[in-house]
Amino acid sequence: MSSGTAADSLWATQPLDKKRHDRNRFDCGVPALDTYLQTQAAQEMRRRGAVTYVLEDPTDPGRIRGYYTLSSNSAALGALPEETARKMASYPRVSAILLGRLAVDERDRAQGLGGLLLVDALRRARTHSAAIGAALVVVEAKDETAVPFYQHYGFRTFPDNHHQLFLTMLEAGKV
Repeated sequence: MSSGTAADSLWATQPLDKKRHDRNRFDCGVPALDTYLQTQAAQEMRRRGAVTYVLEDPTDPGRIRGYYTLSSNSAALGALPEETARKMASYPRVSAILLGRLAVDERDRAQGLGGLLLVDALRRARTHSAAIGAALVVVEAKDETAVPFYQHYGFRTFPDNHHQLFLTMLEAGKV
């Protein structure tokens, strides 16, 4: 995760390691996101369902400041706005990478970590899309308050589902 700021040398994301990372100290204030990290994330990784990446501060190893998950997905070509669909391969489904969850510990709010995590996720998605092919990054906003966060980074809503947003890989490379 490198955005050219001083924080780059202090923060690094890495795959969750249940032996090293203290999942029980994480509290983002959303029970479903906390529970996922504490009880399901490692299992999902073992089953190859999703990979959880955690943000840890090297001055407090093991403490998770935030996390996100990535997995493969697809979107119906017809669900995309017409101007976007015209630019995609003409298959019924468009390959995508799902940004399934993104959360920041409450103690670390208002430090820009959500944005750092999102940019890292987009860079990782672009790298993987070059190897396996994915045209979109898709996210399901947990509620109405999360939608503007993603829109700030260029995500657009699906016409029929305003909690589901997408960004083309080309657009992801510009964030």
